[in-house]
Amino acid sequence: MKTWNTYPGSWIRIAFCISLAFIGCKKDDDIAPPQPEYTLAELYAHSVTDAMIADSAEVIDTLWAITPANSGLQWKNIHGKDYVLMATFMRFPDSYPAGDSITNTWGESWVFAPAQMKRRLGPAFTTATDTILRISQLLGLPPVNSHSNTHIAEIWVPAEQLFRPAGNPAINTTTTGAVLVNGVSNTYSTWFDGNIIYSYYRSLSSAADYYYPWTRLGYTYDWAPDTKEVGLSEFVLQASSGIWVEKVTTAAGFFR
Repeated sequence: MKTWNTYPGSWIRIAFCISLAFIGCKKDDDIAPPQPEYTLAELYAHSVTDAMIADSAEVIDTLWAITPANSGLQWKNIHGKDYVLMATFMRFPDSYPAGDSITNTWGESWVFAPAQMKRRLGPAFTTATDTILRISQLLGLPPVNSHSNTHIAEIWVPAEQLFRPAGNPAINTTTTGAVLVNGVSNTYSTWFDGNIIYSYYRSLSSAADYYYPWTRLGYTYDWAPDTKEVGLSEFVLQASSGIWVEKVTTAAGFFR
């Protein structure tokens, strides 16, 4: 198990705390030193360290709820059953044939509402934007590497197969803490504890393996510089769920 001081981001936190201690000693006419510029790797490492510790100030009450009352969602009745449109960022587009019904036999899928992604990033994108990097930052994924995701699949999913990866797994709420609420199933409790280990503490097998800034607060950690860390509302689609594929696009094509 890794200890916290293995993370480069912990030094950022220490330096920040030390700087706060000296603020009261500065004269009004002192010139503040320029802010250091961190590499993408350092920014990401800091996000992981920061996400480990969730406090009440980071709880929000604006999470997207998966309910018919949420006007940002699209619903569709397919063969007498209601489905909600979600999206997943992935790198295996052939696994999502447009127009077909598939089952995610390969395991659970982390998903988001496509409209929320477009509202958050679409207006700011230009031809010079590194789309894959910016999406990765917003979703709390590592800097671009050989294993980075490249495509977005929009999929119709049964809402009852979704859960919120947070202290409260209910998908019809707009807020949650990071601590498990009373009454969750043993299955979810085991999953939750296991994902803590996977996100922060497991042994990394190579330089291409990463920890993850899982907030446990219902939203992704946006680690882009000069942005708020609150990303998108995130959900998990359980493994072996029957879904319908609406369409698949490249990361850039998703915003056109």
